[in-house]
Amino acid sequence: MNKQSAAVAILLASRNGATYLEQQLDSFSRQSYRPWRLWVSDDGSTDTTVAQIEAFIARPDIDGHLLAGPQTGLCDNFMSLIGNSAIQADYYAFADQDDTWTSDKLQRAVQWLDLTDASLPALYCSRTRLIGGNGKPIGYSPLYTRAPSFGNALLQNIASGNTMVFNQRARELLAKIMPVKPVIHDWTLYQLVTGCGGRVRYDPEPTVFYRQHDENVIGNSMEPLRRLRNFHYAHGGRAARWNDVNRAVLSRLADELTPAAKDSLAAFSAIRDNNVFKRLNLMRQSGIYHQQLLGSISTLTYILLNKI
Repeated sequence: MNKQSAAVAILLASRNGATYLEQQLDSFSRQSYRPWRLWVSDDGSTDTTVAQIEAFIARPDIDGHLLAGPQTGLCDNFMSLIGNSAIQADYYAFADQDDTWTSDKLQRAVQWLDLTDASLPALYCSRTRLIGGNGKPIGYSPLYTRAPSFGNALLQNIASGNTMVFNQRARELLAKIMPVKPVIHDWTLYQLVTGCGGRVRYDPEPTVFYRQHDENVIGNSMEPLRRLRNFHYAHGGRAARWNDVNRAVLSRLADELTPAAKDSLAAFSAIRDNNVFKRLNLMRQSGIYHQQLLGSISTLTYILLNKI
């Protein structure tokens, strides 16, 4: 596909995001890549979010639409956009209301996606630059160096939703899981694309300024206190619950998983039902791995304690 002809649908879920929304909308207008169309699903905002969006899409240089969201949470809001048949494009980009994009975000994604086979699911994602509420840089998200794969996706999500751009085939896979509710839409998309024989591009160059503030629905999981809290929750049963949900989601597309992914999922699913020695052997058979040392250690403790 010629990169100058590929249309991109920007999928923005909003709710009471007036504080930072204008900066994100401005970053859309500064994109070096066109054409794109903005689709916003608003979940009943009571601040000036809707007014800001209406003013933005009223501009003569902006192609945009404002929709009423389901008002049942962030994930459902994004999934409502995925399931909306009126939204059609070559590629789709998730967007969060409180971030800002680099001017070349869509350009970088489309350049890679244009090289992929459209019959295969394809997903572009990137590292992020972390900023505070005041917009000042405070660090980076982790730099993942191991290849994206289904074995990795069973354990963690390296594809942050606010960086994702994906093709029609990937969108179709994500739409097929409904009405089952995923743990979170972006992790599920990473699992589906890798599990169904697709391609994932993790760009080490940040394309999003990822804002960290008190009202984040999902924030940076690498903060020390958040890591400790996540470790506690995971060993308290959250990891097992999330894995149950992920298996239910993947079962919706069992016929589309590759043979290797089916074998990996079967071994991973059997870990919980066996003794410790068998669990360790199944861990090896499943091919699961974490991108980071601490995550690998945590995974081993889940398996030793039968909390997976």
